[in-house]
Amino acid sequence: MSLSDFVAIVREMEKKSLGIYLHIPFCRSRCIYCDFVSSVGDEKNMDDYVRRLIREIELAGKEYSDAYKVDTVYIGGGTPSLLPERHLLEISRALFDNFDTNVQEFTAEANPCTVDIGKLDALYRSGANRLSIGVQTFDDGLLKMLGRRHDSKSAERAIELAVKRGFDVSADLMIGLPDQTFGDVSRSIDRADALGVEHISVYMLSVEEGTKLDNLIKNGVLIAKSEDESADFYDFACEELKKRGFDRYEVSNFCKGGKYSRHNMRYWRRADYLGLGISAHSLMEGRRWRNCRDFDGYYKSIDEDRLQRLDIEVLDADGEKNETVMLALRLKDGIDVGAYKAKFGSDVFDEYAVALQKNAKYLDIFPDRVSIKDEYLKVMNSIAVDFLK
Repeated sequence: MSLSDFVAIVREMEKKSLGIYLHIPFCRSRCIYCDFVSSVGDEKNMDDYVRRLIREIELAGKEYSDAYKVDTVYIGGGTPSLLPERHLLEISRALFDNFDTNVQEFTAEANPCTVDIGKLDALYRSGANRLSIGVQTFDDGLLKMLGRRHDSKSAERAIELAVKRGFDVSADLMIGLPDQTFGDVSRSIDRADALGVEHISVYMLSVEEGTKLDNLIKNGVLIAKSEDESADFYDFACEELKKRGFDRYEVSNFCKGGKYSRHNMRYWRRADYLGLGISAHSLMEGRRWRNCRDFDGYYKSIDEDRLQRLDIEVLDADGEKNETVMLALRLKDGIDVGAYKAKFGSDVFDEYAVALQKNAKYLDIFPDRVSIKDEYLKVMNSIAVDFLK
């Protein structure tokens, strides 16, 4: 082996792990609760956007491929599955051509009404092996109220097709909806389980200022559930999922057979991730930044061959510790004592002695980790605040 070959092998071994998030900002229509950056896209808008996204992938690859190896990819939105099949393949090709990859998990979000055999085949050929389907509920009345374009039958069909095609399937469900009953929650979980879903994300409805949902509630058209009612729905959903063999590994996420989201674990463990596309966020080597939130600004930057780094934030030592602890306490595994000491050079049990003593009845405290007991995860924020510096 030559010296140059040996050096190349060493450099390859020293590459750091990276996750890439790609934002697709198009939807067929806006749901009443949505405040994300999205647009109702036609073919020209999609062509214009994908061309810029591919150029951004090329620019980012030049900057990061020598130091990083990509092992998780997540295409979110918006509705990525709304893109034509050719665009999905073009984006994937650009990613694999411009980055060093060893992708273990490649997730694409999908709306049930955009899922068909052709789209699934394109996603599969693109490298995707995991599909996150926005079901929200299997109750047609609630789906209509939310402004979703699909019904329960199309959600069932989408899951069936995805499972048959070989995807690991995750289903998003929402709880705490106006007019929602415990029966709806139970039936939705039961239906997803019966269809072969091995990962379920349960999201509490959040009423964002200025959304259509916010206006409907303010005008008395819909009645929002109280915090206590929403908490009861969360507890109920957790019990229903547990009955069906789903393990809660994060406050809102449940899986069977170890099928947790590897990409999302990067966020909760503060591992490096690079966000590409309009409004996407990144965290690299302790620096956080975002892309422009408007199309004109995003297009201008990419057309000038400039990667965007807006609102750059570098946390000080205490800020980094706070974020590490807050995110870790969301997880079933909690704070990794050894990893914390390796990163910060301090002992969890010494540094947080007061918080640990105050919250002892809410915590599982072991020599190697500290975590919130399962039954108290719903009040995680109240516990975690005592750990802040």
